[in-house]
Amino acid sequence: MDRDDKILNYVQDRLPPQDRQAFEADMSADAALSSEVAVMQSVRGALRAEQKHDNSDAVWDRLSASITPMPKPANDNRSPLAQILRYAAVATIAVMAWQVAVVPRISGVPDGFAPATEGAGAFVLQVKFSDAARFGEIGALLGPLGGTISDGPTALGLVRVSFTSQTSLQEALVALNTRSDIVELVVEQ
Repeated sequence: MDRDDKILNYVQDRLPPQDRQAFEADMSADAALSSEVAVMQSVRGALRAEQKHDNSDAVWDRLSASITPMPKPANDNRSPLAQILRYAAVATIAVMAWQVAVVPRISGVPDGFAPATEGAGAFVLQVKFSDAARFGEIGALLGPLGGTISDGPTALGLVRVSFTSQTSLQEALVALNTRSDIVELVVEQ
């Protein structure tokens, strides 16, 4: 208990007898403490001498009535699930509005990005790789040739491979035809 609490408890006569005697001994040894106690006792005496407000009970009744929560109506049939669904609907609408109105404006197309089918030019081969061909083998074959898979595979297993020039397309046509272990069909488009 700190000094202020001891002073208040002493003035309000809430200290046990042995603590009260110890506190009075402290007051006789400390003039500042005894002056603080004297000020608190004079304030308490002045407040007791003050007349009580005539309407203090009415003021308190009005204040406590405004603090007390309003009683819930007996016919409140709203389901808690309906309230949760209402909040979920509002959140869903907000997310959808964000996706439609804001995201397209703030998310531009990254530099260098283009769909694979958009990059397909005039130099294209249709290639059917064997079922045993692995993606790594296909990449190792097409990489040095300058080929890029631009579409596929289709339902028949055909893949469109694009090239940057006619020369690289012709070289790739010869190289792909020699790899019969992973290439089943090569057709110039």
